[in-house]
Amino acid sequence: MDGGVEILDNKVSLLQMLLALLMVFVFITLADISILFGALILPFSVYFLVKLKQQSNYHFWLTFFSFLIPAIFLLTTTIWLWFILLYIVSVIIDRTLKQGVSQEVTLFYVTAGILLSVLGGLNLLQMTGAIEPLSNVYMNFRDWYMEQVEAYGTFAASPMDLDVVRDAMDQIFINLPAYMAVISFIIAVYTVLMLRLVLKSSPVKLWEYRAFKDWSFPRFILYLFLIAFIVSFFTTEGTTFQTTLTNIIIVLEWVLYIHGLSFSYFFMRDKKLNVPVSILILIPLVILKPLTMLIGVIEMIFRIRLNMELKRK
Repeated sequence: MDGGVEILDNKVSLLQMLLALLMVFVFITLADISILFGALILPFSVYFLVKLKQQSNYHFWLTFFSFLIPAIFLLTTTIWLWFILLYIVSVIIDRTLKQGVSQEVTLFYVTAGILLSVLGGLNLLQMTGAIEPLSNVYMNFRDWYMEQVEAYGTFAASPMDLDVVRDAMDQIFINLPAYMAVISFIIAVYTVLMLRLVLKSSPVKLWEYRAFKDWSFPRFILYLFLIAFIVSFFTTEGTTFQTTLTNIIIVLEWVLYIHGLSFSYFFMRDKKLNVPVSILILIPLVILKPLTMLIGVIEMIFRIRLNMELKRK
């Protein structure tokens, strides 16, 4: 190596490796402080790792294992979990760029990667005893919260139905995986869009861009939703199967919701409404989730978008 910081393998400089390691450290530190901070810095940490991997697969994995060993023995278990998640997302992004898949498919892969990493990591940490079971954490929190509500109820003008509050909290905890899937999708959208901006000036060929109005999900999503919805009436409440089915229904509801939003925007743009007016009309649809879901269901049944595109031709 001549001239100080030079090329390690005619591709990767020592400075580039140090920057990648620095961004890894920044991400896991901020993620351990707050998930929000970690999500905000995630695209930039992924950018340096993806750039490193595309230039040298060897040095990418070298940084992984060089950080993995101290992460296992010296850092907390949650930091170790964020570290693994960062590299999984980086590998997924790198593969989608090399395979030339669309942006929507990339969003699906990244969402699945984040969700499975978090769920798998949490289960592993609970099995090994590194963290307390989430059910115990929730029960302790629920008992404390119900004590506060009960104490407040003595000063309230009208009595509160504690059973309703307790049941609502239990339902939120049961559906936690579904909400985690939604949050994972939001993080994936932010990550992919930010990477598109950062990688815009690079020679890397980006994913095929499709505007939000052109997002369209296949009809089998509707079939899955209807089947799951009908089967849910014949399941026993409180069973693992019923809980799993409920989480699947919630995720499919969000897919139909996004489909309805996308079609609504497509319809308004097709009718030559300008962008500001279209966005103003979308605002109540964003808030009124059941109505937007219904629009998505109707579009899937009658294939209104396809008919409009065929008439245009």
